[in-house]
Amino acid sequence: MRRGTAAQLALALALRGILAAAAETARQPMLGEPAPTFRLQDLLSGKTISLEDLRGRFVVLHFGASW
Repeated sequence: MRRGTAAQLALALALRGILAAAAETARQPMLGEPAPTFRLQDLLSGKTISLEDLRGRFVVLHFGASW
């Protein structure tokens, strides 16, 4: 096995272990529970908006993409 290939394999295995550990510790939201808190930047004003700031209001998240 070439040296570069062995290094790539070791890196891939290490990354796989890190991602697996992160997935085990991440708690998935359950149906009926409040959404996890997150922050986003408003594209128009540049102000940071937290989900906590919108508690009690209806929130619509639109995930769109264009390729």
